[in-house]
Amino acid sequence: MTARHLILAASATIFMVGAALAHGPTPQQAEGEIEIAAPPAEVWKILSDPSTYADWHPGIASVSVEGEGKGAKRTVEFADGGSVEDGIDRIDEENMEIRWRLSKEDREAFPVSYYTNSVTVEPAGEGSTVTWEASFFRADTTNEPEESFSDEAAVTAVEQLIDDGLNGLKSAIEGGSSS
Repeated sequence: MTARHLILAASATIFMVGAALAHGPTPQQAEGEIEIAAPPAEVWKILSDPSTYADWHPGIASVSVEGEGKGAKRTVEFADGGSVEDGIDRIDEENMEIRWRLSKEDREAFPVSYYTNSVTVEPAGEGSTVTWEASFFRADTTNEPEESFSDEAAVTAVEQLIDDGLNGLKSAIEGGSSS
């Protein structure tokens, strides 16, 4: 191997190590599912109205909505303080699916910099299965985030949002029973 080849090989190795170490946030995902003892149409009636989420989600203090259907803008005030704004991307009546995405973050209140959520309702025997899926990035997209804005903090916050929401929805529809 010539000196030139050695220099090229060493340069390539240094570049690859640097590229491997210089990574930003990775996309995260969370999902929850719950069975609700109510027909899908009854569950969907509540889920398909983005303004009602504060009625059944214990982590949400209030919701204001501008517009209707796809393209509607929503401001979500959290029970613990702070708010985010999101936009409705899809309300699919036939497939009972609603999707929304973050448009204005409040990383102190909710430690994510971007998210999309999808909630679907499907028949399950005489009741319904509700599935909530989220894709998101942590609040701090630098290589070394503070602990409160890390991947772990984002995952914990989104999982809690989903779990509290699904359990709150079940409780609201079933009248307080749980299983």
